[in-house]
Amino acid sequence: MDLTAVHLRYLLAIYELGRAAPDVGAAEVAKVLHVSRPSVTRMLALLMDRGLLVRERYGKIYLTDSGFLLAKEFQRKTQALCARIPAMGLSLTEEELLDTACLLAGSLPRHVFEKPEK
Repeated sequence: MDLTAVHLRYLLAIYELGRAAPDVGAAEVAKVLHVSRPSVTRMLALLMDRGLLVRERYGKIYLTDSGFLLAKEFQRKTQALCARIPAMGLSLTEEELLDTACLLAGSLPRHVFEKPEK
């Protein structure tokens, strides 16, 4: 399943919002990602078509099992990158650091994040 860094960023936002409160709405996602509600609505439809989330009648958003596992793995990768990127000496805000980590995590091959065997 080909997902861009943007798709993954939406999944990560829903995952993190869902950890704070079980009911996540499109307005909350839009606020966290600094995008418009119509943008969120379009992306949610795309992610629903891919079986990564469900949206209930009154707009509450929930990750499917597949979406949850993918978001959790993406969070692990972004956290690892957020810990390593500052060593590069780049002057990034926290938001820029997270955006950069998300772009890298979505672009790098899976084996980069695997622990080497001893």
